[in-house]
Amino acid sequence: MAVIFHVEDESSVRLLYKEVFEEQGFQVIQATDAEEALRMLKGQKPDIIILDLKMPGMGGRGFLERFHRMKLKIPLVISSAYPYFRSDPSIPPVDAFVVKSGDLTELVEKVRELVRKRKDF
Repeated sequence: MAVIFHVEDESSVRLLYKEVFEEQGFQVIQATDAEEALRMLKGQKPDIIILDLKMPGMGGRGFLERFHRMKLKIPLVISSAYPYFRSDPSIPPVDAFVVKSGDLTELVEKVRELVRKRKDF
């Protein structure tokens, strides 16, 4: 069973993602902010990370900067309600960007694709 690590400050979004991805057969672990996520990554080895960018505290940008310094080989998907971040050159590289929506079809498909690619290596 593939493990998704979801980093999101909004409880309603966490609940929705957890429910949808568990119905799809994934195990879901979650963090409520970037600082907690970085602490949790020291003891977790998820197959993929789904990250919100706009969060209190360090936020997603700070997480990305530290994540890249950790040199972990974990695919990362940004899930943000703000599509303009997709073309923001100050955002460190990620494997995918999906605009948040009540319909998680695109996100689920992208996660499946990235997990499948990771398992092939």
